[in-house]
Amino acid sequence: MFQTIPIWEIDNYIEYYDNIMIIDLRNNQSYQKSHIKGAVNLPYEEMDSWISTLPKDKLLIFYCARGGQSMMVCRKLEPYGYKVVSIANGIAYYRGKYMAWGR
Repeated sequence: MFQTIPIWEIDNYIEYYDNIMIIDLRNNQSYQKSHIKGAVNLPYEEMDSWISTLPKDKLLIFYCARGGQSMMVCRKLEPYGYKVVSIANGIAYYRGKYMAWGR
């Protein structure tokens, strides 16, 4: 079973884990407005085009707007040997030091 973490815990992962990939599943417009620094934007709606390109040697941390899409992606990937984490309840309430705001 994959791990689910609260949004505020992302700071610890960024600071203390080396081999991670943070993935923002929201659409590009939402990503441009705000995202976690260092996150890669891979929209959920385009999952079929990017899912096979994900590395199996990294801890993949997924987030979306409210948490539902990140849980679905983790459920899909975990049985295939991917190390995945879902951020519960999405990014909506994150105001930590790793928030990147759009222009």
